[in-house]
Amino acid sequence: MTIFDFPSRLAWQSILFAACVAYGMLALLGVSIVVKPLLFLISVTCGLFGVALVYTRWRPDPKLATCAMGAAWLLTMAASGGTMTYPLAAISGALWDDRFVAFEQALGLDWQAAARALSSAPWLQTLWQVTYESSLFQMAASVLLLSFLSRNERLGAYLKMLLLSLVVTNLLSALMPAIGPLRAYGVGDDIARSLGDAGVRHLNDFFALREGRFTVFELYKMEGIITFPSFHCVLAVLTAWALWPVRWLGPIMAVFNALVLVSTIPQGGHYLADILSGSAIALGALALHHASAARRAAPQPGAASATNAVQSAAVPG
Repeated sequence: MTIFDFPSRLAWQSILFAACVAYGMLALLGVSIVVKPLLFLISVTCGLFGVALVYTRWRPDPKLATCAMGAAWLLTMAASGGTMTYPLAAISGALWDDRFVAFEQALGLDWQAAARALSSAPWLQTLWQVTYESSLFQMAASVLLLSFLSRNERLGAYLKMLLLSLVVTNLLSALMPAIGPLRAYGVGDDIARSLGDAGVRHLNDFFALREGRFTVFELYKMEGIITFPSFHCVLAVLTAWALWPVRWLGPIMAVFNALVLVSTIPQGGHYLADILSGSAIALGALALHHASAARRAAPQPGAASATNAVQSAAVPG
């Protein structure tokens, strides 16, 4: 067994491929990459690999080894799948905001009224900010908690589904790019101030990429530039699933992540279509995981025949 057997060797090969694609596309677009932050992240990741190696080979401790590899996975996913959003935004097509607005209008949803109601009191604004900004912390806490509870299989599935969902989210965002409802609806300053800047702070990078003005990429300054689908919703659904078996905490985190879904309107500046599609991607990843687990658990015809033959031979004639 090697440290790269968690979450799986194929998963690590996939994330390495994603990194090559992301940074290769940036280079082809003529974007300069600030190397220092990237080298620092690589150094930290290699350090985590070293910790995992020590606790796999020389001082076996599955919990510490799994925790180190899970942390390395999150860093690598951010540096590869997260970075990929930038070159994909640069080659994305026409904006889809008109269609997302039309979808909400067809359902009778008044986005501005909903956002105003959800941010009508200071305590609500604080609630949505806390829940919306919690997603990255929840991922890290999930790795730590599931590692030390020896829930390695569930943690491995969670990490692989995060990568799969991020790739799907990235591709859909390139096919259906959008700037978000704050600009599309022309939200007034009075509402915008109560919603924070999460729904607009990415737009400088977004437009610079689309207009060919983005020339320097620095990992630490990377913004979440995806509007559709909402990856926050992906994280909320998958994290709630990952922590569900944990006694007492599971139901609490399920409720908390339901609030994360709601927070993507007043705090994240997302359309209803973003929320539905992000949730659907997460549910699709879960369906694939459970179908794969069911196939692995099903007895193989050849193995069943061999077992029957042994049992028949053991019964006196």
